[in-house]
Amino acid sequence: MNEAVKKELAEAREVCPSTSQRLLKAGALLVDVREPDEVARVGYAGCEVVNIPLSQFEDRWQEVPRDRDVILACAVGERSLRATYFLMYQGYDRVMNMKPGIARWVARGFPITGSAEAVALSEAASACCAGSAEPVPAASACGGGAGAPASPSSCCGGGQSSACC
Repeated sequence: MNEAVKKELAEAREVCPSTSQRLLKAGALLVDVREPDEVARVGYAGCEVVNIPLSQFEDRWQEVPRDRDVILACAVGERSLRATYFLMYQGYDRVMNMKPGIARWVARGFPITGSAEAVALSEAASACCAGSAEPVPAASACGGGAGAPASPSSCCGGGQSSACC
């Protein structure tokens, strides 16, 4: 994305799991951008959740409603931040990123499906990118800094195994 377009985008709104709980009770939708195998190990519960993996986001983003608040979430908040910026670029204005993600959700004792022990696996997978078996620091993952808008297919998904991102 060129610098002129990046400057036009507002800063993504970020919310913690506690604030997310309040918004979800008021009717917000939670969109989990983790891969299906991650969701199967441990998932968000107690609210309306839609899973649109980041690897499929470019093809499925139109499933996200424009007429209500939407909270994007993942393991630690990096992939969901990318999805948040992607939707903002598409003209969405009621989207926000849950940071730090399922790890804090579990730590706060909010409802989950699966096993809380799976959170460590989910966090490790979210740090892995670009087909590498080695974790990549979150700030440099996928070739951009945290908050740098990116095409979901060029990051953590586009053909990568679901065990990595």
